[in-house]
Amino acid sequence: MIMGISFGRGVLFHDRHVLACAEVKDGVIHLWAEKMTIRTIAKLWYRIFFSFPWYYQLFHLLLVCYAVAAWLQPEWAMINPAWIGIYLAGFHFVFPRKLKKFHGAEHKVFSYQGKKSLEAMGEIARANIVNDGCSTNLVIWFFTGFLLTITFLPLEWSLIGGALTMLAGMFGDRTLRKSFRFVYQISAFSQKHFTTKEPDRMHLETAIRSYLLFEHIRDTTPREAA
Repeated sequence: MIMGISFGRGVLFHDRHVLACAEVKDGVIHLWAEKMTIRTIAKLWYRIFFSFPWYYQLFHLLLVCYAVAAWLQPEWAMINPAWIGIYLAGFHFVFPRKLKKFHGAEHKVFSYQGKKSLEAMGEIARANIVNDGCSTNLVIWFFTGFLLTITFLPLEWSLIGGALTMLAGMFGDRTLRKSFRFVYQISAFSQKHFTTKEPDRMHLETAIRSYLLFEHIRDTTPREAA
């Protein structure tokens, strides 16, 4: 199964075997691809974490410091550190603008049913920005469980409630779609209005080049016997 991940400088696509990435540096698109290994996964997360604007980095550092201080000296805590978990769970809603555009470009590449190519960029740009398999689905599942339990459970237990519904959405997706359509409708609305933005040409080209590189590497890399 092909999966996509957007970050502040580009888009990557991967399966269990290979990962391909296109990222923008100083206005130029750079491409790289590797077999999926622990080192590649670390490289992936490095790209994600350190592509945020400096003020996001500073804010996240302050959150880490606050969480550590509250753990060492609980009396220093002005607000419950568990709220940091709520912020992380809802981070899709506060993506930086560039990330939202790369996210939108990634979705359009997935939505376009024709042959992906730079020549089809105009058609890809008109494709649906809502992705049926977006991780925003899991975010909405989390907040469904969280909001249903926060009224009568302590914050920490409501976090667990949110995590349980998120896991249910992750592993019971096909079954739950039939009975809980409203969750996926909220996710689609959120994707269209909050977690993505219409991409510019650079974002679309980056996403397309990443997908084309993934296809090339996938089709030319020998698979190990199962």
